[in-house]
Amino acid sequence: MSTENNQLLSDQVGNELRLIRKKEQLTIEELASLSGVSAITISNIENGRSNPTLNSLWKLANSLQIPLSKLLGFSQNETTISSANEKTPSFINDLENGWVVQPVFQEDNVEVYRVCLKGKSHIKRTHQTQNSTEIVTVMTGELELVVGTKHYTLNTYDSINFDSTLSHEYINNSTNDIYLTIVVKY
Repeated sequence: MSTENNQLLSDQVGNELRLIRKKEQLTIEELASLSGVSAITISNIENGRSNPTLNSLWKLANSLQIPLSKLLGFSQNETTISSANEKTPSFINDLENGWVVQPVFQEDNVEVYRVCLKGKSHIKRTHQTQNSTEIVTVMTGELELVVGTKHYTLNTYDSINFDSTLSHEYINNSTNDIYLTIVVKY
């Protein structure tokens, strides 16, 4: 993704965060206290001065009690096609931690994401919106998934659903990238 696309997406997220925060009549300091994200980071996100981490975005969405895709400004009210070949910006291009997450669709209480988990990487999620269910389908590869204290192995075209408020970790032990489709239902 180009630097220009990253900046456009950062600006979009910042503008959406500011609108939602003000609609909820929260100050930056109040949102910081609710979310555990520092006031400086929130200010930087709102002003497009930082590329927020997925962890920060999850915390903010959770504290605002909204789906992550709403915070990101992704919502479709008409029939749309999302093609992997399009130059659609990924909202999280966190290759340092090993993954790229791209919103595909969002409607009311359902979000769909296209995810690439890089080889020899793992991502742990601990901040999800309450009363949410996650449905993961492995499109290619073998995924190790830890939900709470239970371990699962999923292969190509295997799917699993679980209470996403539980701590969960995606693990790619192979050297090849894994591609996933993740649906989050609120």
